[in-house]
Amino acid sequence: MKKPLKEYELVVAQGRRPIWQLIIAAICFTILIYIIYWETILIWKNGFNVSTGNTFPAFGKAFGTLLALGISFSITKTVLIDTDSDLLISRFCVGPFSRDVKSKVPQLEYVSVFLDSKENYEVNLWYVRNKHYRMYDFDKKETAIEFATKVALKLKIDLLDATEKGNSKWIDLPKSQS
Repeated sequence: MKKPLKEYELVVAQGRRPIWQLIIAAICFTILIYIIYWETILIWKNGFNVSTGNTFPAFGKAFGTLLALGISFSITKTVLIDTDSDLLISRFCVGPFSRDVKSKVPQLEYVSVFLDSKENYEVNLWYVRNKHYRMYDFDKKETAIEFATKVALKLKIDLLDATEKGNSKWIDLPKSQS
């Protein structure tokens, strides 16, 4: 049985996908089912022979492409951190199906916010010297700093503002959590 979300120390959810991405994913999955159906009918009627065998490379390519597109346009990721049981769970969901990837929470050092090459503010969770986990990208600096502050307070770690190249500074966090 899965632990309720409210019992984790930190829950970072990607949120819902835009409707246009879900429509593209639905179209890909629908075409995929249609192709599987017709490939099955073709083999059922003609059996395994040279002509049906020649359709497998095209079928495999279409299957792989449509499956990859459908998943990429519909997958969401949620990160759950439970410091009490020293557990980090990355939960990947496609529709009603989900897969949890569990790992031990590493020694967390600090949270940083910086401006990447695409002009997005990226929030990273740093651990074990120079390793980091990219959490999310934001369009606005204020939103990224607000998110990073909440993460730092929740995990009781430091916050580094590295949004200006060569002018990184540690941000003083409030003493009490709200």
